[in-house]
Amino acid sequence: GGGSTITTGIKGYLPIDFGCTILEVEMLADQSGSIAVDIWKDTYANFPPLDADSITASAVPTISTAVKAQDATLTGWTTSIVAGDILAFNVDSVTSIQRVTVALKVKKT
Repeated sequence: GGGSTITTGIKGYLPIDFGCTILEVEMLADQSGSIAVDIWKDTYANFPPLDADSITASAVPTISTAVKAQDATLTGWTTSIVAGDILAFNVDSVTSIQRVTVALKVKKT
């Protein structure tokens, strides 16, 4: 956010070098607020990932009027990642938050 509230849209890409299964998502923010960050996944050959490549179904990682959130249920998520996949992080909505970390707990396969 650079001292301002984060804007919506794609905020970064993360290439994954090993096969794994997502077990949990954790979000940490710099201040109380709300944010929803969708995660998209696609192969290197199909880069960049698009909204249609969402892995979160209707359970988009969200902080609601707080500074943190965790989800180990991952209802409807596509949790399998293949070596070489690329993740994209897209802010769907945000209020007040200037910095956020989205961490994925994974198990290597």
